Parts: sequence; C-alpha cells; structure tokens
Amino acid sequence: MTIPTSLTCIVFFGKTGSGKTMLLQQLENSGYPTINIEQTASHRGSAFGGMLLPPQPSQDEFENVLQNKFLLYSLSPYVFIEQKVSPVGKLRLPGWLNAKMNEGISVQLEVDKKTRVQNILKAYGSAGKESFLTALNKLHKRLPHPVIQQLEALLKEENYASFITLMLDYYDAATNYTTDNKQRINIPVSGSNPSADAKEVLTVLERFGIVIF
Repeated sequence: MTIPTSLTCIVFFGKTGSGKTMLLQQLENSGYPTINIEQTASHRGSAFGGMLLPPQPSQDEFENVLQNKFLLYSLSPYVFIEQKVSPVGKLRLPGWLNAKMNEGISVQLEVDKKTRVQNILKAYGSAGKESFLTALNKLHKRLPHPVIQQLEALLKEENYASFITLMLDYYDAATNYTTDNKQRINIPVSGSNPSADAKEVLTVLERFGIVIF
C-alpha cells in the first residue's frame, strides 16, 4: 500500500477529556487536513468508548477509509490526527498508521481537570447508568474490587460527575501521555472552546516553523 511519505502527522496527545476530538473537528471545519480516528472507528477507544455511537465498521472498511483519507491529503505537508493505540473497540490500527504517527510531530494539549470532567459529561452523560454499568464491567479485572464498588455506587446514585472524576484518576495514573525522545510541543488550551484552541495551536506551531498552508 502506498502512503505519501512526505505527509507528516501532527499528533495530538492529551489526557482523557482534553477536547482533542473537538479540536480536530474544528480544524477540519476550517479546511485543515485532519484524520479523525474516533469518527472513522465509531469508537472513542476506552471501555466506555462505544456508548452513544453507531456500530463499528469492519476492519477492512476502517483501514480503507483511513488509507483514502491519507491519499486525499497527499499534496499537503501536514495532517492533524489524535494519538490512539490499538485496539479502538474491536478495531486495530494498521501498522503503517502507527508508523506515521510515531514519526510525526507530537503536540501535548494541557487542559485542567474540571474542564475534562465537563467534556466527558457532555459526551457520555445521556447514555444512562445502565450503559455505564455495562461498560464498567469490562474493567473488573483491571481495577481493585473496592474501587469498582465505589464506582458502581456512584452510578447507581447517578452521580456522574464524581464517577467521571474517579475514573479520570484511574486513567491518568494508568496512561502514558508523554512522548519521550520525540519533539514535543506543549500547548495549554481551554479544552472547551475549539475555535480559540485551534487558533492557539496554529499560532504556536508557526512559532516552531510549522505552517500548515
């Protein structure tokens, strides 16, 4: 398979709920080259990632859409993408995509925890406690039993904000959000205002000599 070798990925890293997908959507709406893995996979990547989304495509369909997107941007020097690791639900990232992201420019988005909780509430809050409880079952082997009990109690009370806050403690401790031994650009953003965040990201990238158009 031929993927444009000159096309460099600008990879957004950030803690869960940092607004990475909203930022990608804003950049796409503004005409910038973007690859939205979550949208293509119909899954956000976590144990809760399939809630409120349509069924996932087949592996072949997933890879074909990704490949066609890269070919569409073959004349562009850069493409924006969010960092993801396999699996994304039932789907696996193709090896060539992992390679392109690993070779790319890493941008670390820094967002405060309160905003992250609010972002997740907006994305998942309407799913209801039964959907949350079903998804939480997938984590029984990964979390201590007392933590599972505490999370279940919060869901049964429909205390979603406290549930999300506790889950973020787990995700933040378990996930490596840094990108050692690579060029990393740290950018504080609001996480709640995609338009302003996109302008800030583009401005900072230009300071590093990275001009998208």
